[in-house]
Amino acid sequence: MSEDNNAISNFLEELYRITGGDETVHANMHDVGSAIGFERTEAGRIAEDLMVKGLVELKTLAGNIAITREGLAHLGMAAPADKTAEDGASLSEGPVANSEDLNILETLRQQLKAAIPPQHLDFDTLEEIVIDLKTLDTQLLSPKPKIGIAREILRSIRSCLEKCDDTAEIAKKIDTLL
Repeated sequence: MSEDNNAISNFLEELYRITGGDETVHANMHDVGSAIGFERTEAGRIAEDLMVKGLVELKTLAGNIAITREGLAHLGMAAPADKTAEDGASLSEGPVANSEDLNILETLRQQLKAAIPPQHLDFDTLEEIVIDLKTLDTQLLSPKPKIGIAREILRSIRSCLEKCDDTAEIAKKIDTLL
């Protein structure tokens, strides 16, 4: 079992080295594994295990992965400060999201998942928010995520949040981005 843990740690450390620990930078899981001597099948198995543990995240359907905050913490590394609407950050005006946009949207997506109280929403509203979040997840997997689509998803989520009093803080962040 410790050999498996060593393989996982080595894989995660190599991903950290390749990406510089930047959560918005991704690398192909097979290339990461190859760099430390693993065959494609073994690299894929280790990457899947790390995804299940939340230490890496799948970024493209071609097998590109990125380290997560949890992965950084597992390595004992501090994650960079969040770029959120509180910092005066905003989404770019271009048609395609840049790396800063992706960082903002990913941070907001995680905050939304943590901030939405399912017990205070009716089923239909909760279902709408869940589907909107899944749509945002899918858009973020695109090689060219569209800012316009992300904005519309955020507008939809924002309108759902009006039905819940416990979400004022996250709603304000969305308002700032829009």
